Amino acid sequence: MSDLSVSTDGGDIEAPPSRREKSRHIVAIRDPQSGPPQSSTGELAEGISRWIEAASSFFYVEIASVVLLFSCIANWFPWVYMKYALSVACVSLGICLILQTAEFLVPGFLERVVIKQREDGRGGHTIEKICSVFLLIWWLIGTGIITFRGPFVETSNGWFAAWGGLLATIRWSVGIKSSYFREQRTEGLKYLKYLQFLSFILIFASIPPLRQKWENWGGAGFGIAAGALTLVGTLYLTQLYDDISRDVMKLTVLMLFLLWACVAGVCTFHGPFLSTNNGYFACWLGCLCTLKLGVIEIAKRDEEEIQ
Repeated sequence: MSDLSVSTDGGDIEAPPSRREKSRHIVAIRDPQSGPPQSSTGELAEGISRWIEAASSFFYVEIASVVLLFSCIANWFPWVYMKYALSVACVSLGICLILQTAEFLVPGFLERVVIKQREDGRGGHTIEKICSVFLLIWWLIGTGIITFRGPFVETSNGWFAAWGGLLATIRWSVGIKSSYFREQRTEGLKYLKYLQFLSFILIFASIPPLRQKWENWGGAGFGIAAGALTLVGTLYLTQLYDDISRDVMKLTVLMLFLLWACVAGVCTFHGPFLSTNNGYFACWLGCLCTLKLGVIEIAKRDEEEIQ
């Protein structure tokens, strides 16, 4: 058959495209470089930025989870506490990534109300609130086991990651605003609550040395007694903080400072907290906390004298 074809309207005779021309036409269609790009670099960067922004409220929880995950991998040993630490990191990171991706794909996903608010005002919990409370409990138990039992009892990347994850979930779930910490009226109460928390840490950190008879374990009993006494005293002070006289408050804070200075001196110089661990930091942070309380009370006295 001839390669030539005749036009039906009496025009010129035209030859059909050759095989080479057809192949060039097909390649031009299939070549992705021949058309406009599907997405520019700017669009890709904007998408990544929006995906990261979706995790703005729990970004530090993700960071702590990643650090704890790599700490477990770097120090891996088939030990039950190491496996548990790995599970804490994986579960936390997995939940955060799922929430982040869902918020990126469906804006407003985190604010969806799961438990509707009842007539008495209770309820009204969103997906973000429920997940944050779950992770708070998850990290609270996890940090306690990881830093008191193992595998990161002393300061290391895993130790800091465990405590960082707990503090990040507390901030996320409670929704503490920075303005709350800057209010002068609540500053004293804030440090009293810090001291209560540090008393708990000191008590629990002093139990293993006492039970297992660590070297230089004698100071553990003193640490437990000081922590319990401080806990009772600070609970009383927080209840009557606005009503108690400044002179009584000053005297109480002075006694607390002397007590915690002795605790830091005995427990970190004599024992049992000769290396940096939960008990070591509880002793020194408690001492600094009582010192800060003293500064607050002196400042309040000066303000009252000026007025």
